[in-house]
Amino acid sequence: MKLRVTKQKISTTMLISMTDVIFLLLLFLLIASNFASQTGLPVKLPGSTTATRQNHQTLNITYYSDEKLFFMEQPVTMMDLADLLKAEYEDPEQVVRISAEDKVQVQKLINLMDMIRSAGFERIFVATAEKLK
Repeated sequence: MKLRVTKQKISTTMLISMTDVIFLLLLFLLIASNFASQTGLPVKLPGSTTATRQNHQTLNITYYSDEKLFFMEQPVTMMDLADLLKAEYEDPEQVVRISAEDKVQVQKLINLMDMIRSAGFERIFVATAEKLK
């Protein structure tokens, strides 16, 4: 008994629809993924060529050149900030990020960092913008 062997060609429409499905899945994943965004108030940050991105749960402090302070986007005074930091303190590994305008005096920034350290925090980062070369 002789069997017939027929060569069937794979339909190009099946391949096209499969690539469409893969493309749509990829597009969905790109749109639905959670991109890290910088939260906080708009500040003109100083530049740095060696800046690294920090991805930790942070306490944000924004310091403007006209000496306005914001803690977690709420306006505060320097004295209130010390009390708020002591209330928020959980462990020394907790991160505090300072977003200071580039016109803020260095001594005022150092005073702020000293106050943060006196509240118990050891990890203090100053946010910078990437400097174009």
